[in-house]
Amino acid sequence: MKLSHFVLHKVLGDLLDGSGWTSALVQAGVATSGTAEAFLKASHIRKTRYAHEVTAASLYILLENAYQDYHRDARGSEEEVPSMEEWASTRSDECPQFGYWLKVLSLELHMFAFVCSIREGNFSLYVESLTKIAPWMFAMNHTNYARWLPVHIRDITTLSEKHPDVLKEFRAGKFVVQKTQSRFSAMAIDQCHEQNNALIKGSGEAVGLTENPAALRRWMLAGPEVSRIVHEFEDTIRISASQEGPHHDQRHGTQTAFMTNVRSFVSTVEEMGNPFLEDSKELLSLDTRDIMSASVIECLKSLEKTGKSQCKKYVEERLVLCTKPITDPLPRNKLFLFTTPVTRPNSKQKEQLLAVRNDCNLFSRLYIACQTRDGDLENFFAHENQASPPSLSLGGRLRFGTKSDLLQCLEKEQETPQTTTFDAIFLDGAAVVQMLKPGTAGTFQVCRHSVCAICFVATSIINQSGSRLGCLSGI
Repeated sequence: MKLSHFVLHKVLGDLLDGSGWTSALVQAGVATSGTAEAFLKASHIRKTRYAHEVTAASLYILLENAYQDYHRDARGSEEEVPSMEEWASTRSDECPQFGYWLKVLSLELHMFAFVCSIREGNFSLYVESLTKIAPWMFAMNHTNYARWLPVHIRDITTLSEKHPDVLKEFRAGKFVVQKTQSRFSAMAIDQCHEQNNALIKGSGEAVGLTENPAALRRWMLAGPEVSRIVHEFEDTIRISASQEGPHHDQRHGTQTAFMTNVRSFVSTVEEMGNPFLEDSKELLSLDTRDIMSASVIECLKSLEKTGKSQCKKYVEERLVLCTKPITDPLPRNKLFLFTTPVTRPNSKQKEQLLAVRNDCNLFSRLYIACQTRDGDLENFFAHENQASPPSLSLGGRLRFGTKSDLLQCLEKEQETPQTTTFDAIFLDGAAVVQMLKPGTAGTFQVCRHSVCAICFVATSIINQSGSRLGCLSGI
């Protein structure tokens, strides 16, 4: 399976939704409100990628500014100042706000590395970027790519053993298609197929093509040749300068507009609060400064680690040991992100009102049923008529109380018996054993000598009349 740009933007959109990223883009003038919200769904790939380019450049500038402040403050201390990578790793574990935006920057850089590998035909970078992106598919519940992307990675990593000649061609850049001589303009094979299909379809589209086998075969055979002829014809009439030269994104106007947007976005985020300068243990939204719950913090903190462990387990079970088929369902993670609604329990008054309404509806249905048939109330109430017994639970939650309240139910109104005199007290031997603590005794004999001070001997107890009452045996 080839990885598409859309799913990478969708993963980033799911991760950034509710974090205040879209509000920062709007305030910085990078995009309008509607366009910024569309970035979360990757409605327009090119515009969405441009927004992430601005974001990644701005986040790196903010990260570097925060490190410079730390380096300036730590210069006078005797301790050795750590590198930027070491400092960022430590701060990411200490501060959830720092760690979240560092994860966003890392994922955006992985996406740009993947795009760069396609555009330049760099096979080594292509394999490396896919290996780093695959755990995110498991973590963010993109099960289709999570199932087949590890298979694709395994296929291309084993080419050196199975097909070394194919690997040699791939390393030469032939795993992508170069349609022009422009720099940084190669494209994936599936994207090239889509463009060829668009040329063949034209304005009339290809409605009903797959339903006609004869037309489908003609299209499959003649499609590539028609596309080639159209391309050669366009090359003969194209009047333009040489295609050799810089990429269109390297033009002066494009670069100037990009730097303007980056400066504006950096200024906007600094006004909202540089996330890399945050020292609290809270995770905040950039625009509203809402504090996220502990479950959101814990989920985002362990998100990448969870994805890596699931990816490793998937590869081991289904590709190495082959103990499970690839088609088995993949477990989905319960994600707690910025947009996860906080479940608040209803108040006791609302729950009681809801219970009364449910009882009213229940008895209304019972009354209507009794009008048409002989209703037996005892038989009706002998069965469960509610989801949870009201005597034991309230709103589905078990009722709690103090154990001492049960004494009121168990106590009986009776007179206290008068104290009587007696000549002897008989104790049950088993009860005596349970009352005494064995301590360090390991055998019954040691317990008899060290714990029990009295040794009972089996005797027969005879009452005054000569009748036998019983036998008492001790330890």
